[in-house]
Amino acid sequence: MSPDGNAPVLNGRAGGATARTAPKLEKLLAAAAGLMAARGYSDTSIRDVAAETGFSLGGMYYYFRNKEDLLFQIQSTTFASLLELQEADLAQGGPPAERLRRLVHNHLSWFVSHFSELKVCTYELESLEGERYERVAELRRRYFACAAAVVRELTDDQDESRVRHHTLFVFGMLNWIFMWYDPARDRSVERLGDEMVALLLGGLRPTDEGTGP
Repeated sequence: MSPDGNAPVLNGRAGGATARTAPKLEKLLAAAAGLMAARGYSDTSIRDVAAETGFSLGGMYYYFRNKEDLLFQIQSTTFASLLELQEADLAQGGPPAERLRRLVHNHLSWFVSHFSELKVCTYELESLEGERYERVAELRRRYFACAAAVVRELTDDQDESRVRHHTLFVFGMLNWIFMWYDPARDRSVERLGDEMVALLLGGLRPTDEGTGP
């Protein structure tokens, strides 16, 4: 479901995936995201995705008008799903620090099962043009505003410049985790989320006050 109320476009027709085609579309998007995350958007073709999934080239064009439409559907589906998750969670309320903790944990948990999609979204926004770019950018703005509202309430800061900076710091930690995260070395994402939130709330300082200056 797209939070902006706009269904995906299949082969130029509005209406989105049906119960029959949705699993196939999901498979195609996941495979395409994996290829683009590994090779880059420019070095991934519709034909590559067809070969990876066993779809015919003609079948691919039922779901996507062209390669940019494929990238658009990866990005719009990713941000719409993540935004829907976060907005529903934050609507439950709670103290600002608790809502920040849930926001961080939700993002990291989603990352674990959608590593390739988030990597493609981080690197390839500028590969979209026109209306496709604007629709994804609007979803990104809504996601940023969702986090900024928590930051603003947590810091009780009415300076929008600082709120923007602090929110960007949060996303700086969250969005680049795929560059270094190793489950064997870095513990679970739940533990990592707790460490991130502790850093955001307490800053860099000794964990044991007795060891401080």
